[in-house]
Amino acid sequence: MSSVRIEHISKSFLGKRKVLDDVSLEVTDGSVTSILAPTGFGKTTLLRIIAGIEKPDKGKVCFGEKNVTELPAQKRNIAMVFQSFALYPNMTVYENIASPLKIMRLPRNSITKIVQNQAEFLGIKGLLNRYPRELSGGEKQRVAIARALAKGADVYLLDEPLTNLDYKIRESMRMELKKIFREIRSTVIYATPDPLEVLSMSTHVAFLWNGKIGQYGPALEVYHRPKNTAVGTYYSYPPMNLIDCHLIEKNGRYYLRSYDEIDLEVTHFKDLLHEESYILGLRPNDLRLTDEGKNDTISLLPTVMLTEVIGSETIVYLKYRNSELKMLLLKLIKYDVGQRVKVFFNPCNLYIFGKKSRELITKYLKIRQKGSCG
Repeated sequence: MSSVRIEHISKSFLGKRKVLDDVSLEVTDGSVTSILAPTGFGKTTLLRIIAGIEKPDKGKVCFGEKNVTELPAQKRNIAMVFQSFALYPNMTVYENIASPLKIMRLPRNSITKIVQNQAEFLGIKGLLNRYPRELSGGEKQRVAIARALAKGADVYLLDEPLTNLDYKIRESMRMELKKIFREIRSTVIYATPDPLEVLSMSTHVAFLWNGKIGQYGPALEVYHRPKNTAVGTYYSYPPMNLIDCHLIEKNGRYYLRSYDEIDLEVTHFKDLLHEESYILGLRPNDLRLTDEGKNDTISLLPTVMLTEVIGSETIVYLKYRNSELKMLLLKLIKYDVGQRVKVFFNPCNLYIFGKKSRELITKYLKIRQKGSCG
């Protein structure tokens, strides 16, 4: 195992803007750290620089205390799993898994033992004599992972390994990978555009946005306290709802008013609010069909625009006034377009962002009392 430290890494490609712009990150030894970003935002480039396949324009990469920036890939003791699986088509499963071990010039009996162990661990022992063309997508991915694990690397780099798999296989492979990471106890850096993969598998997350690390920390901590609207909307499934509001004064007390009808009292933390306009963030899973039984629960009566069933979940797209909202339900349900549905949310689940800065100011705070969220 080894920690990975990236210091002030920048990378541009001919005729393009900077893909990576002064990126610094420290991945702790034995952690599973996800690089979360949309497609085309530099995740693969960053992994390739860590692996030694790509050279940075400036900056350095350290494994532990060792500067490996000028070290070629074959001397870094890393293993990489690619989005495309990258199996050798003319080799059997056995030969694919064994290929890095042969390069290491291990004895034949040692290679056989390692291959058999990895194949058994990943449930592909019965596939060792097959060729990649005879395998399903999920089986190919298991072979690619087995080949990476067989090497016994210090650092494992996984570049969107589940992207090319269908929904059900992807779901099961998430659980498989979580089990694998727990078993190997090695440093893993995992690039993904999918927030669900981060939440289900990672100990830490680095949000890569416009070539920079927008936020880094423990996966759940970043989820519960996003630094800005970019992190809040992207690191959410579905994306966080953003609702405009403005600060008003009534009878010496202060409120955030939204939809010209909802007033959230903020007098007790007015010292945090120095502008006229703000954005409220509300995650789709915090919109509910039933009242939680609390006096301060807020209700809305929006119109259904679309119902999308995904597996065992339903995303309901709603229209309320001039806003479009998303509600995530952990059950199958179907609404007619144009149907009005009463929904509820607890103001304690609201995030308050600056309108201009888009930076998080605070989660909504109530006056402290029994059962309050303040």
